[in-house]
Amino acid sequence: MSAQNTGLRLTTRGRQAVRLLRTLLIALVVIGGALLLATQSFSAAAVAEPESESIGIEADAVVVGEGESLWTVASSLGLDRDTRDVVADIVDINHLTTPTVHPGQTLDVPVR
Repeated sequence: MSAQNTGLRLTTRGRQAVRLLRTLLIALVVIGGALLLATQSFSAAAVAEPESESIGIEADAVVVGEGESLWTVASSLGLDRDTRDVVADIVDINHLTTPTVHPGQTLDVPVR
């Protein structure tokens, strides 16, 4: 036996098996990294977004009726303020992105 022929010899099937194992290992590393990043992103989002944000306005809950708009809800509260300011407060309190409200929707509204 000569010292030159001590290397590992693989058959075609053996080389395919090594390639398959290498590919699976790389796939596991990529998937594990993606899952790690995803869980960190979700937990970072949960920490960054508080459950309730206080804007310094006391609020009460009302349910939007059929045919009501933000304006009609704000004007029906009977506050001694401009209705436009009350509508702006309702938008701020409820973090609304559009002025559209739907029947049955619960809104927090400023109290007197």
